[in-house]
Amino acid sequence: MRRIITLTLLLALALCSCSSGGGGAQPTSAAASNAPDPLLEFTGIWKGTSVSSMNAAQVRITLDIKREGNKFKGEYRCAPGNAICRDNIQRGWVTGQVSARGFRVAMEDTSWCIYFMDDFYPPKADGEYTCYLNGVIADQGTFELKGPPQP
Repeated sequence: MRRIITLTLLLALALCSCSSGGGGAQPTSAAASNAPDPLLEFTGIWKGTSVSSMNAAQVRITLDIKREGNKFKGEYRCAPGNAICRDNIQRGWVTGQVSARGFRVAMEDTSWCIYFMDDFYPPKADGEYTCYLNGVIADQGTFELKGPPQP
């Protein structure tokens, strides 16, 4: 129960868009810590892997992100790695805010995942994710992404 409360608080902090421009947890780089919008450069096609901490299942993921003002949205795709995608769900929809360090992926089966960026140094990013189905944690793990080259 304590873990669920902690994860709920982290979720609220990650998705919060406070009046000060903060998005919860502090960025890890000096440049990012001064930026009011840590995910401002999170656009384009990002490819990588996610690895479940529950069963070591590794899958390939692709995010196609488009920014709209201070928000972004896009498509999520999953392809098999050393395992099939969770519940064989291969498609989802991404939503987020550039002022937060995380984003949400809604899946075809009504489950959803929260991805939290631990490090974001375009064109590289990594972090942790937690997926929920029917209010219960369905999966947790880590992810790494590589995005488009930066100008």
